[in-house]
Amino acid sequence: MSDTAFNDDLLEKELFGGDSDELDMDEMMGIGLDDDNSMAGAAISAVVSPSTDVKAKVEAKLEEPKLQAQVPKLEIELDDPAGTLTVLDHAPRPRNMATNSCRTYDILPTMAFLNQYQIHAATSVSNMRWVFTGGEDGYIKKWDFYATVNNKQPLTLGQRHSHVDSVAKGGVMASYWEHNDVNESGVDVLSPVYSMDVQSEAMWLVSGMKSGSIALWTVRHDEGRRITLLSKHKKPVSVLRISPDEYGVVSGAWDRAVLYWDLNTGKLARAFAGHMSQISSIEFQPWSAQVQAQDVDTEPVDKRASPVLLTTSIDGQCLLWDMRAPKALPQSFHLPKKTPPWATSACWSCDGRRIYVGRRNNTVDEYELGMGSQPSRTLKLPMNSGPVTALAMMGNSRSLVCASTDNVRMWDLASVERRSSVPFQIIPGHHGGTISTILVDETSRYMLTTSGNRGWDGSSNNVFLGYEVTPIG
Repeated sequence: MSDTAFNDDLLEKELFGGDSDELDMDEMMGIGLDDDNSMAGAAISAVVSPSTDVKAKVEAKLEEPKLQAQVPKLEIELDDPAGTLTVLDHAPRPRNMATNSCRTYDILPTMAFLNQYQIHAATSVSNMRWVFTGGEDGYIKKWDFYATVNNKQPLTLGQRHSHVDSVAKGGVMASYWEHNDVNESGVDVLSPVYSMDVQSEAMWLVSGMKSGSIALWTVRHDEGRRITLLSKHKKPVSVLRISPDEYGVVSGAWDRAVLYWDLNTGKLARAFAGHMSQISSIEFQPWSAQVQAQDVDTEPVDKRASPVLLTTSIDGQCLLWDMRAPKALPQSFHLPKKTPPWATSACWSCDGRRIYVGRRNNTVDEYELGMGSQPSRTLKLPMNSGPVTALAMMGNSRSLVCASTDNVRMWDLASVERRSSVPFQIIPGHHGGTISTILVDETSRYMLTTSGNRGWDGSSNNVFLGYEVTPIG
């Protein structure tokens, strides 16, 4: 390869966000780069004059309109009358979220749930009694986690061969049902499961379909019966989160829309316009952080019921919404310089004061509320570890579980700045593949990880593992 070709390749990677083989970002996002990427400066400062092809790409990018500064318009018709933002009228449903002051955890894989297809979505009830998964095969599967932990169905030697030595318990499937959507002719057809969430006591479940519909299913009684379809999205529904009061659900889809649904009426209560690309994660702020002063002239329903919503999109946008202000613009957290525009996962700290966002370039950005829009620090994974696709915070609020292509790691956030020790430990089990979900139970005693690309680019496998967690220190 000549020096000119080598420098052209480096320049193209710098200008257009890294390896184009992994993700075609222009096609996925439909936008140009913003001013922070300094394309003109990068082009002028090139050591060797770029070739005609690279020059043409730079000029085309510079001519594109700066869409980042504009609030996109959603092609969503609001219901008349609209639904109710239920979280403003109801107290959050009580949860037994346990926090502890241990220094770290010992996380050991002991369970393998045999599955033939990639799992795009997984969820569980509050105590992890029942676990639900869905993926490309078009079925929702219900797993008995208690029976699995108690080793009611041990793995055979042949089944254990592909896992680490500690994995000996087989996942117990309790039931399954078809994930049927309705096509234009009114006929039921199987649809891949792109997202799901379940009520805390497994009374009902919501799932996202390829057509953009959201299905509401019965679980405890007459299991697998579709109650209704909520249809406003135009493209696959990539994220679903039941509201803390469990009277509403928030959905995000590939059409860039974030919608709040009133489940009492089945009507759309609010549409959040601000994202420029496909929605990748939605998280409510933990309740312990939502104790805020209220107006003395109004009678407070519950001091914790002041919901703040965190949303991210595949182009790297991270927005914070105060759901009490219907027309206020969201707070935006900026991408660090030289960071590719990409994010598929974000999570809160247990106290709700910090936000962690996984990036494409082997990093996790930490943002502190009230400290500006730039990250307070960045956790850097080893080189070639791959994009960060899933995050989860443990109960001690200092251990962050981070999944990338090569491995699953647990970061000790209190020792990141110490150069004398490695700030993370590798959790055995996964190696080579995209992790779609990390679930941690309310006591931080068990953890689940599923593999799947969630319908986006990226190679993956069908590994679904369960871990037993032991507090240390």
